[in-house]
Amino acid sequence: MTIRKATAAGDPICILFCIDRAYLRQAGVTLGSILEHNPTTAFEVYVAGFDRDPAASEAIFARLAARHGSCTIRYADLEEGLFADLPVTRQFSASIYTRIVLDRFIDRRHGRVLYLDADTVVRSDLRGLWTTPLEGYVLAAVQDHFRLDSEAIGFAADEPYFNSGVLLINMHAWRAEACEGRVLAYLGETGRDLPWMDQDALNVVLRGRVRFLDLGWNFQPRCADVPAGFLGLTSAAYAALRADPYLIHYTTSQKPWNAAHRVHYSRDFFAAARTAGLGSLLDAPPARGAKERLDAVKTRLRWHFPSIFRAFRRLLKPEAAAMMYRARAGG
Repeated sequence: MTIRKATAAGDPICILFCIDRAYLRQAGVTLGSILEHNPTTAFEVYVAGFDRDPAASEAIFARLAARHGSCTIRYADLEEGLFADLPVTRQFSASIYTRIVLDRFIDRRHGRVLYLDADTVVRSDLRGLWTTPLEGYVLAAVQDHFRLDSEAIGFAADEPYFNSGVLLINMHAWRAEACEGRVLAYLGETGRDLPWMDQDALNVVLRGRVRFLDLGWNFQPRCADVPAGFLGLTSAAYAALRADPYLIHYTTSQKPWNAAHRVHYSRDFFAAARTAGLGSLLDAPPARGAKERLDAVKTRLRWHFPSIFRAFRRLLKPEAAAMMYRARAGG
């Protein structure tokens, strides 16, 4: 593992991306959105992963950092085969495990680290998240209400399960509780039986040691289609958050860059891409075909008339709707 050292500025927010070449540009969009909404904040950004393209990395990250003025970039290049014994799928590469070994390359002066998936867009000042008290917790994360079968990994039906796309990690507790070794051991024993592999393992191993955050810090586009009660929110709180989430996380296989006409908040992604100077690489595809135009209309209808959309779903897919729309405990 090699790291290109750089000089950090002041007391920065430490950001971690764990990517491979496939998500290099998307991570650039995420970083661009962070810097746009935090113009006076210092950042130290770690880009960790396999098979990095140095020239492309510099063209994206170094340019963004230079524009910001108080952003340092560090690269951690992992050795191929580091996670050879752990399962991967067509959707999830070995990069999903990189954050588990973050203590091997994050400078030890950092007491906390903010890990972000590369399919996220930040829409607010991160200080509100960064200063979350972590005493007594290993990390802070947002409840994932869409994991409806967490009983499969031993959770109670009403027990909160977190989405691992946004993690504020208490590095002192992470080290003191030997979390890396425990998570890797659990993955080695049961990883091939876990539907969500690394995320399931983190949930099981850190059970009871997680502080749950406001949903707005990891707002999935599909949250805009469900009732407020499903997310454990009042109607007023849900309406405010739906209109103005702090951080959007494009979960599922449908992303703005491959299904823009079906994904809420796609415009936020492409606006962030343009601001980051990546619009020519990640621009919104035009809705030219009949199917794309129909998808775009359906998505607008889902946004403006969600109750009607849910009514049709209850009619056409009653069992799925009954599970999806039931009220759940808040996070």
